[in-house]
Amino acid sequence: MVWAMFLICGVTLPPALLDWQREIEQVGKITVVLLRLPANGQTTALNLPPETPRRELLEPYTSQIGFVSQYRGAQAMTVNALSAEGRASFVLINPLLAGSGEAEEAVIAHEFGHIWLKAKRYPAPVYQGGEAACLSVHSLDAVQHILIREEMERRGVAWKRPWFTGLAAALEQMDRSPGAAAGVGRCQTLSQAAMWVDVALGAGDWPGQGSFLTAMRRRFPVVVPAAEEISTYLRRQNVADPARHRAALEFVFARLKRLALAVP
Repeated sequence: MVWAMFLICGVTLPPALLDWQREIEQVGKITVVLLRLPANGQTTALNLPPETPRRELLEPYTSQIGFVSQYRGAQAMTVNALSAEGRASFVLINPLLAGSGEAEEAVIAHEFGHIWLKAKRYPAPVYQGGEAACLSVHSLDAVQHILIREEMERRGVAWKRPWFTGLAAALEQMDRSPGAAAGVGRCQTLSQAAMWVDVALGAGDWPGQGSFLTAMRRRFPVVVPAAEEISTYLRRQNVADPARHRAALEFVFARLKRLALAVP
C-alpha cells in the first residue's frame, strides 16, 4: 500500500511541513488528506469536493451537527478514520478563521502535531458526537498542545507569531467588554478553559500573558478554578510518557466534564 499526501484546492506546504508529513506517513502508515472547507455561522453541513480521497470515511463527520458546530468556531480540525484500506487523517482547514500564509501554515502544523502523536500511538479520548463532542476535543487539546508546541519549535515552524497575534486581538476585544460575559454555553466555556491552559503553559515569552489571563478572569470567571487546577496539574506531568499522557487525559476530561455540568 502507498501512503501519500493529497494537496487539495491549491494548498502547498513549506519544506518543514512536507518533511513532517512524510514522517507521519512512514511512522503511522497513514494517508493524510488536506482540505480547505469554509464554514460560516449558518453552515450545518460541510460540502466535500467530489474528488476528496477516502470521502466515504469523512462524510459521517461532516454531516454531523455537533461536529460542524465545533468546526464553525475552529481554525482547523482533524478527523482520524480507519477502514480496510488503512488509516486516514483528514486535516480540515476553515479559511474563514485560519488566515493565510504563515498563519495558515502554523494552523496546519498544529493539526500535523495531533496526527504525529496519533502515529506514535499516544492515547486519545474516543470522539463523542453531539453535545459531548467539544469535551473530547478540548480535553485532548489541553494535554497534547504541550507536546505539539515542543515539536513545532524543534522543527523550526514559525508558530509563535501568528498565535501571539491572535491572542493580542482577543485581549483587545476582551478589554473593550467590561464585566463577565453573559449567556456562555457549555462548549464555549470549555473552549475558554482550554485557551487559559494553553496561554498559561505555552505563552510565557509573550509580554501580554499576564494581561490576557487577568482579562479572562474578569470575562469568564466560571472557568478559572478548573483552568487553574488543570494548568497546575499539567505543569507537574511528563506528558511525553505515554502512561502519564493517558493519566493526564483522564484527569483533564473529568475536570472539564465537571465544569461543563456546572454550566446551565
